[in-house]
Amino acid sequence: MRSVEPLAEVDELVTLIYQGPLESQPWQGFLEALSRRMRCTSAAITLRVSRQGTPPLIIWGPPPAIAEKEARLVNQIHAELGDHDPLANALSKPGDIFTLSEVISDEELQNNRFFREIMQPYGIAYELGMYISEPGGWGGNVGLTNGPDAEDFTEADKQVLIALRPHLEQSLALFSRIRRDETELQVMIDTLDRLTICTFILDGSGRILRTNSAGRQLMKSNKAIRAADERLVLANKASNAQLQNLIGKAIETRRAGGHFTEALRVEGDLDRHLGVLVRTIETPTPHANDAAPAAVIYVSGLGNTQPLERLVSQIFDLTPSEAHLAALLATGLSLAEAAEKLELTENTVRSYCKTILSKTGVSRQADLVRLILRSVAVLG
Repeated sequence: MRSVEPLAEVDELVTLIYQGPLESQPWQGFLEALSRRMRCTSAAITLRVSRQGTPPLIIWGPPPAIAEKEARLVNQIHAELGDHDPLANALSKPGDIFTLSEVISDEELQNNRFFREIMQPYGIAYELGMYISEPGGWGGNVGLTNGPDAEDFTEADKQVLIALRPHLEQSLALFSRIRRDETELQVMIDTLDRLTICTFILDGSGRILRTNSAGRQLMKSNKAIRAADERLVLANKASNAQLQNLIGKAIETRRAGGHFTEALRVEGDLDRHLGVLVRTIETPTPHANDAAPAAVIYVSGLGNTQPLERLVSQIFDLTPSEAHLAALLATGLSLAEAAEKLELTENTVRSYCKTILSKTGVSRQADLVRLILRSVAVLG
């Protein structure tokens, strides 16, 4: 008879659950520890977004000892026969937890295609599964498997998974948030690539966290700018001293909860100049540490001029309507003239203007115009 260790000793599992979203293969460490803890053949998490047609994410611990080609074939068969999976079909709402033997008889199991073509060939005779979900739309099953020479899962095994459930669902919510933030950041970077605005995101120590493809292309094609010791460096010593000073000011201003935007013109190779703009990245909390994004550097230099509104929108995170108004103000129009041009009321335009001032970190319309003109003159 298998014996299960007391639940009080699952501290390692809880730690590994919260490390899971940061692993390259999410929760791999947790699943391997769980299979050892439960003395079973393997443990797995199968995740699905609440959207039909989206393939599931399946993580095994330990991974099945099969070749990559065979694994792809198994996944293909799994996708075709997934509707015949008796345990997955029984787990329909958060908190459901069943053994395979509770949801299907031995006779029915032997006639089940999913069992015959997926489970039986790989030595799976017993299963225990639990449904988990999070508010962002991710949901799925955490499960344990055993071979025909082992024993079925018990009520004590269920209690271990039930105790882990709140941690698993909280960790899944963190995973969802990380995936969402990474996607939003990638969309922004892809947009800047299309605009050929070279973008370098720095942390609170001035180190480069991320560079878009336009930035990498610029460093390959222009000797005036490079990365050294994870920092952005200009070849010209005087210009580099200016750049490092601006980066330092931006980081300090961000720590103080303020806004900073400053532009710099740098002579490059082949008689081309580089336009460099340094600005703070707003943080939702004043307690962000130095590992978080703190400043962004935009650099022009690939020879692609963009419309004024598009540059303003991307540099200052303005909506198209806000960017249109900012561009009109930069050309010398008053608020009343801009309102007439946009076919909006003056009150609406004033409201837009307040939002623009807040996003750009200036307090007066005249300062906004100078900021836009200076920035676009360098980058445009």
